[in-house]
Amino acid sequence: MNNIIQQICENYISEVLDFFGGRELRKIDEIEKNLKEKTDKYLREIIKVYLEGIDEAIAQDKVNRAKKGYVVERKADKREIYTVFGNLEFNRRYYKNKLYGQYEYLLDKAVGIENYDRVSGTVSAALVEYATEVSYQKSSKYVCNGDISRQTVKNKIRQVEGLKIEAPKEKIKVKYIHVEADEDHVSLQDGTNTIVPLISIHEGIVRNGKRGKCINIHHISSYGKSIDELWQQAAEWIYTCYDEDSIEKIYLHGDGAAWIKKGLEYLPKSYFVLDKYHLNQALKEVSCGDEMLCAKLKDAIDEADKEYFKQLCREIRSRTESESGKEKIERLRRYILKNWEGVAIYQDYNSMGSNTEGHISHVLSYRLSSRPMGWSRSGLRSMAELRAYHCNGGIVESKHIKKTQDSYRLTKKTLVQVTSSFKKVSRERLNNITVLNYGKVSQLSRLLKNVRNSGYIF
Repeated sequence: MNNIIQQICENYISEVLDFFGGRELRKIDEIEKNLKEKTDKYLREIIKVYLEGIDEAIAQDKVNRAKKGYVVERKADKREIYTVFGNLEFNRRYYKNKLYGQYEYLLDKAVGIENYDRVSGTVSAALVEYATEVSYQKSSKYVCNGDISRQTVKNKIRQVEGLKIEAPKEKIKVKYIHVEADEDHVSLQDGTNTIVPLISIHEGIVRNGKRGKCINIHHISSYGKSIDELWQQAAEWIYTCYDEDSIEKIYLHGDGAAWIKKGLEYLPKSYFVLDKYHLNQALKEVSCGDEMLCAKLKDAIDEADKEYFKQLCREIRSRTESESGKEKIERLRRYILKNWEGVAIYQDYNSMGSNTEGHISHVLSYRLSSRPMGWSRSGLRSMAELRAYHCNGGIVESKHIKKTQDSYRLTKKTLVQVTSSFKKVSRERLNNITVLNYGKVSQLSRLLKNVRNSGYIF
């Protein structure tokens, strides 16, 4: 094993020196491309030696294996797995557990490779991270040059778990908190449509010219969870992050849907605010392009003058000839009066600051419904939660990819048997690499000698 490691290292260094040792000028793009290919190949070869060394050490550890009931069933079974360095191939032994009658690859269990996995945990996390922004196919292209199928990307997304944004260490003291709730309309694979709820929590909006930015915004979304679960999650976030005694009001913004008003039961000190985006849409529809009429309706609402609003509705209805037009006006009247408490609160200046439709567009529609596609129910739930996590600043890591099998623990003696081979090569044999002990001295040769003499393998 020592000789194999040394030969791999010597070959790599020789290839690098030969690349720069030619008489032609190397362009930066060429340098990057060639050195990455050579380095990835070198690292795959080193990893292969390491893994097969671990496999050999497990096989030689007969006493420890006998206690656990493992005997060798087959040797040299081939395994491939796609890593950040490219496609890795290695061989390992297949074991039978005489105590339980199970068959397992102990090397895979020891180093954390799941059964039937085609990609490593790090690559899986990268595929999922990209898939929150682009299609499964593009995710594979960006991460693996398209070598991994869309189905594999989809499977990895469904294996994600434990997405959690850590709350601040110290509770924040604020007087007002804004909670915005809305839903995205998404197409399913069976041809039907469904809604995906989104709850956004922030401390208000800071303006920079015409643009506004929500302060410390946090999104919550999922599909298939009950509304009570979502509001419970929102309440827990608020009372984990914020000092409850300092909160004077929680403004709940929305279009008045029953599931949105349900949040009032979970958020003490909360007041409903009718979202102006949906309100203005309704006013424009009823006024049929009459700007003067629309302005009067807005004035009545902004001033919370219920009687004036009723009067305007009666006047509009009396001038409307069609029954469908009259019904439209009646629907608007009922809608506004049903949510009048959410209109009257406009008099409270601190209630301003809703951007529900913008959050839906940015968090959910961007990936779920802006392009023609159909989602499975399980895939929709995973992606909705991933989008919220991503927009909260979270990064998907290998620890978020669900593991289904237990690990096989190596004894310290078994591990040292493998690692000692690498230490011997780095401390003894690399000092005798011929290619570094002759020829013209250059900046590159000095660098490689420093690496060699420091005892590092790269």
